[in-house]
Amino acid sequence: MKTDMETNETNARPLGELSDAELLEKKKRSLPNKIINACIIGFCFGVAVYSAVKNGLGLSTIVPLVLALLAYKYLGKDERMVDEELKARNLK
Repeated sequence: MKTDMETNETNARPLGELSDAELLEKKKRSLPNKIINACIIGFCFGVAVYSAVKNGLGLSTIVPLVLALLAYKYLGKDERMVDEELKARNLK
């Protein structure tokens, strides 16, 4: 079992320096993050749709959509980088 120090060292290194096993482990650990990100984005869209139906278009409709866009752009960045590195190494 890895200690916290070893895990932090793995997270601090660039993806290109990780071994294949470490990269696959990082992808496996990122699955809960993807689910949480999808829930955040879905919740924001749900709030925006509810607000649009109840109150029409307004600030309460636009803010959740902007938050969903920002969540999509920034929260999934690490997972996309890991997926690109796995694809470059022909790993799955």
